[in-house]
Amino acid sequence: MTEQVDKKWDGLTITRDLAVGVYFAGTRHKRFTLRAPVAGDLIGAHETYPGAPWHLTTIEVFRRQLLSIGDIPAENLTTELLRESLLESDLAIIADADAELEKKLAPLSAATLTGDESNTPSSGTATG
Repeated sequence: MTEQVDKKWDGLTITRDLAVGVYFAGTRHKRFTLRAPVAGDLIGAHETYPGAPWHLTTIEVFRRQLLSIGDIPAENLTTELLRESLLESDLAIIADADAELEKKLAPLSAATLTGDESNTPSSGTATG
Protein backbone atom coordinates (compact mmCIF):
# COMPACT_ATOMS: atom_id res chain seq x y z
CA MET A 1 0.00 0.00 0.00
CA THR A 2 2.81 2.42 0.86
CA GLU A 3 4.39 1.74 -2.53
CA GLN A 4 1.12 2.71 -4.27
CA VAL A 5 0.88 5.91 -2.24
CA ASP A 6 4.48 6.76 -3.08
CA LYS A 7 3.83 6.22 -6.80
CA LYS A 8 0.64 8.26 -6.67
CA TRP A 9 2.50 11.29 -5.31
CA ASP A 10 5.78 10.75 -7.21
CA GLY A 11 7.12 14.17 -8.15
CA LEU A 12 4.31 15.90 -6.27
CA THR A 13 5.89 16.18 -2.83
CA ILE A 14 8.35 18.32 -0.95
CA THR A 15 10.38 17.36 2.11
CA ARG A 16 11.63 19.92 4.60
CA ASP A 17 12.44 20.24 8.31
CA LEU A 18 10.47 22.00 11.01
CA ALA A 19 12.47 24.28 13.30
CA VAL A 20 11.07 22.86 16.55
CA GLY A 21 9.01 19.88 15.50
CA VAL A 22 5.89 18.08 16.68
CA TYR A 23 6.18 16.39 20.06
CA PHE A 24 4.93 12.80 19.96
CA ALA A 25 5.81 9.73 22.04
CA GLY A 26 8.63 11.49 23.87
CA THR A 27 10.35 12.84 20.76
CA ARG A 28 10.23 15.98 18.64
CA HIS A 29 9.66 14.99 15.02
CA LYS A 30 10.98 17.53 12.50
CA ARG A 31 11.30 16.08 8.99
CA PHE A 32 8.05 16.29 7.06
CA THR A 33 6.85 15.41 3.60
CA LEU A 34 4.01 17.42 2.12
CA ARG A 35 2.11 16.41 -1.01
CA ALA A 36 0.55 18.74 -3.53
CA PRO A 37 -2.90 19.95 -2.56
CA VAL A 38 -5.97 18.52 -4.24
CA ALA A 39 -9.42 20.11 -4.52
CA GLY A 40 -10.82 17.79 -1.89
CA ASP A 41 -8.46 19.02 0.83
CA LEU A 42 -10.22 22.33 1.39
CA ILE A 43 -13.66 20.82 0.80
CA GLY A 44 -12.95 18.08 3.33
CA ALA A 45 -11.64 20.59 5.86
CA HIS A 46 -14.84 22.64 5.56
CA GLU A 47 -16.97 19.50 5.86
CA THR A 48 -15.06 18.35 8.94
CA TYR A 49 -15.06 21.76 10.61
CA PRO A 50 -18.01 23.76 9.21
CA GLY A 51 -17.85 27.41 10.19
CA ALA A 52 -14.46 26.92 11.84
CA PRO A 53 -11.92 29.72 12.15
CA TRP A 54 -9.57 30.10 9.20
CA HIS A 55 -6.61 28.89 11.27
CA LEU A 56 -8.26 25.55 12.11
CA THR A 57 -9.23 25.05 8.48
CA THR A 58 -5.62 25.72 7.47
CA ILE A 59 -4.27 23.17 9.95
CA GLU A 60 -6.79 20.58 8.71
CA VAL A 61 -5.85 21.22 5.06
CA PHE A 62 -2.14 20.80 5.85
CA ARG A 63 -2.87 17.68 7.92
CA ARG A 64 -4.49 16.17 4.84
CA GLN A 65 -1.45 17.09 2.72
CA LEU A 66 1.14 15.81 5.18
CA LEU A 67 2.33 12.36 4.18
CA SER A 68 4.63 12.21 7.19
CA ILE A 69 6.19 14.08 10.07
CA GLY A 70 9.20 12.22 11.40
CA ASP A 71 8.28 8.76 12.64
CA ILE A 72 4.74 9.64 13.72
CA PRO A 73 2.41 6.87 12.49
CA ALA A 74 -0.13 8.16 9.96
CA GLU A 75 -3.06 7.25 12.22
CA ASN A 76 -1.60 9.47 14.97
CA LEU A 77 -1.00 12.46 12.71
CA THR A 78 -4.25 14.18 13.66
CA THR A 79 -5.52 17.73 13.60
CA GLU A 80 -5.68 17.61 17.40
CA LEU A 81 -2.00 16.66 17.60
CA LEU A 82 -1.06 19.52 15.29
CA ARG A 83 -3.27 21.98 17.21
CA GLU A 84 -1.56 21.06 20.47
CA SER A 85 2.05 20.59 19.32
CA LEU A 86 2.76 22.62 16.19
CA LEU A 87 4.30 26.02 16.84
CA GLU A 88 3.24 28.99 14.72
CA SER A 89 6.78 29.23 13.34
CA ASP A 90 6.63 25.59 12.22
CA LEU A 91 3.19 26.14 10.70
CA ALA A 92 4.77 28.95 8.66
CA ILE A 93 7.47 26.52 7.47
CA ILE A 94 4.78 24.12 6.24
CA ALA A 95 2.97 27.00 4.51
CA ASP A 96 6.22 28.06 2.82
CA ALA A 97 6.85 24.48 1.67
CA ASP A 98 3.31 24.34 0.26
CA ALA A 99 3.85 27.58 -1.66
CA GLU A 100 7.23 26.34 -2.92
CA LEU A 101 5.68 23.08 -4.10
CA GLU A 102 2.83 24.84 -5.91
CA LYS A 103 5.31 27.20 -7.58
CA LYS A 104 7.44 24.23 -8.67
CA LEU A 105 4.40 22.55 -10.18
CA ALA A 106 3.08 25.64 -11.97
CA PRO A 107 3.30 25.17 -15.73
CA LEU A 108 5.91 27.25 -17.48
CA SER A 109 3.24 28.67 -19.78
CA ALA A 110 1.67 30.37 -16.76
CA ALA A 111 4.87 32.30 -16.07
CA THR A 112 4.81 35.89 -17.25
CA LEU A 113 7.80 36.86 -19.30
CA THR A 114 8.71 40.53 -19.25
CA GLY A 115 9.58 42.09 -22.57
CA ASP A 116 7.76 39.37 -24.49
CA GLU A 117 6.00 40.43 -27.67
CA SER A 118 2.24 40.72 -27.58
CA ASN A 119 0.18 38.14 -29.44
CA THR A 120 -2.42 40.81 -30.23
CA PRO A 121 -1.88 42.35 -33.66
CA SER A 122 -1.89 46.13 -33.66
CA SER A 123 -3.77 48.02 -36.30
CA GLY A 124 -1.80 50.28 -38.61
CA THR A 125 -4.67 52.76 -38.41
CA ALA A 126 -4.82 52.94 -34.63
CA THR A 127 -4.53 56.40 -33.18
CA GLY A 128 -3.21 57.05 -29.87
